[in-house]
Amino acid sequence: MTLTLIVNDDPLFRAGLQLIIESADDLEARTARGAEALAEARRCPPDVVLLDIRAGATNGFALLRDLLDLPTPPRVAVLSPPSVGESVVSALRMGAAGCLLKDTGPEELLASVRALAVGNTVLSTLAASLLMAELEDDVRSADASTEAGRMAASLSAREQEVLTMIAEGLSNADIGRQLMLGTGTVKDCVSDIFHKLGVVNRVQAAVMAYQARLPIGDLASPRAA
Repeated sequence: MTLTLIVNDDPLFRAGLQLIIESADDLEARTARGAEALAEARRCPPDVVLLDIRAGATNGFALLRDLLDLPTPPRVAVLSPPSVGESVVSALRMGAAGCLLKDTGPEELLASVRALAVGNTVLSTLAASLLMAELEDDVRSADASTEAGRMAASLSAREQEVLTMIAEGLSNADIGRQLMLGTGTVKDCVSDIFHKLGVVNRVQAAVMAYQARLPIGDLASPRAA
């Protein structure tokens, strides 16, 4: 059973998401206001956290950092209004595993929670577009590109190939099908890539791949990456 913690200061919004998530037999949900979230996560460690980065008076970025610093950190996705701002990109760079719009439909919400729980990254279309714009700025930074290129060069040829596919938005299963490898083998390879690059999720790995100027197609868009 996958446990999701919904963090938002609006009780009606929290209750609505909880109702949707608990309509699925394989999912359960708890809710918390921003100020209560860390204590709740420690009391009953969630697999997934849906975090309103602007949760009232709570410092959403500090809360995100604290959640990711837990002994067994959850997969944290940022909840954003339809007008995605730069704060979402900042959260992704910090280690958030994705971004969901607050008006995401029930079926997409359930699919996204399941994708997050198994280690995938989920981005709304607007978040992906904003991240792409940020990545273009990064690529134009000579210092960032030089450092990312040096780190990417430490990867084996197969690892660079997998990194490119991660940046294109392919899941472990998709990568395995393309390279004719088992999903477990791909998962181990992805873990090695993260360790060598010093990143914690697929979004950060994609940033590194773009900075290193690897030959990448389109970044994944709303589907799970």
